[in-house]
Amino acid sequence: MALIVFAVCVVLFIWDKFPLASVAILGCTALVLFKVCTVQEAFSGFTSDIVFIIFGTEIFGMAFQESGLNALTVKLIQKYATGKTATAITRKIIIVGGTIAAVLSAFLNNQVVCSLMMVICINIATQMKEVHVKHITLPIIYLAILGGQCTLIGAPATLAASSVLEKTTGNKMLFFDLLPMGTIIFVIGTLYICTLGCRKGTKMWQKVTTTDQIMLYDNESLQTVDRKKCIVTAVAGGLMLVLFITETFSVGTVSLIGALICIFGGVVKQKQSFAKLDWNILIWLGCSIGMANVLNESGVIQSCCTALQNALSYMPSPYVVLAGLVVITTIISNFVANTTTVIMVLPFALQFAEQFGWNVTPFVIGITMAAGLSVLTPLSCGFIGMTVRVGYQFSDYVKYGLGFQLLITASVIVLTFLMYQF
Repeated sequence: MALIVFAVCVVLFIWDKFPLASVAILGCTALVLFKVCTVQEAFSGFTSDIVFIIFGTEIFGMAFQESGLNALTVKLIQKYATGKTATAITRKIIIVGGTIAAVLSAFLNNQVVCSLMMVICINIATQMKEVHVKHITLPIIYLAILGGQCTLIGAPATLAASSVLEKTTGNKMLFFDLLPMGTIIFVIGTLYICTLGCRKGTKMWQKVTTTDQIMLYDNESLQTVDRKKCIVTAVAGGLMLVLFITETFSVGTVSLIGALICIFGGVVKQKQSFAKLDWNILIWLGCSIGMANVLNESGVIQSCCTALQNALSYMPSPYVVLAGLVVITTIISNFVANTTTVIMVLPFALQFAEQFGWNVTPFVIGITMAAGLSVLTPLSCGFIGMTVRVGYQFSDYVKYGLGFQLLITASVIVLTFLMYQF
């Protein structure tokens, strides 16, 4: 029954006819009604650090914008975005803006960062006549996503993977576990975007006009810089960074501390910030984690792994299995939210690896990176989907992102083989 309920929810997630939060609540409620588990077990995901991390970092992201730090970011990017040609200027904007976005994404939820960078890209494009918004938005969002995969808190998919790992094996994913591979992939991705990607983007969107940009985006404005609010926000961010690195408290607790500093420091008001929170994502993740926990504890995943193991008449290669799982994860994540993909694929992979006596670490890293770095369609995650508002068509994502996706997926497979023992 747990498997049926979970499968129905996944179908509804893919169908995208109903809000994600409502479907997730329906799934947890069904598990209780069919007496698969208790209310406490079904909604146990809301005690997970993931919910508190997203809650805290979203409020900090609001403070970042309210204080005017995003306006300072625009000025910083424009300061270094110089060149003799429009292509050279565009490339520098991507490098500087993408690096800033990547660093922010490593320590904030990258959905928050991508929202901020959207406004920043629009403002840059309207102020610098030689720059087209389509040429810089998607590349910078790509780099923000790459940066979010460098730490534990950077992306919802990573947070979901950490929760699954702890529930399945009892081990926790540490804050910087993904940093070595994430840094290498960020460098590879940046080099691609600034060379082949930049040329492809210029060719694809060369007909975009400055007039169209101004007509479409002149309503986007940046907050004026407030010195006091900037100081409070910087203090909150610095303290969060120190506590993240020292691991003095759980990541969720640290995120809440940063949010509270911003609220009590007067940077944001509780009522307005709570109204702007993405409750759909918070509820969806909390319920989805609860369903995954129930599914794991029901024994369904273990039974499937045992059946598959018994069906194999030979000892499979862990390298082949991992490569196959990475490819499958990438394909699914481009059409299903990557957090959902992690919750679907990772528990199975962990149980399968343990039954064959393999080290689970490369499977956790590989699948988590593959899910979080699936960017070929706007369906893969909200960070990509939100860029539709600047005028991208569905085919644009596939044409522009295909080479990038193939390179990143291959890099994940190769680096996992080289960096981890099986």
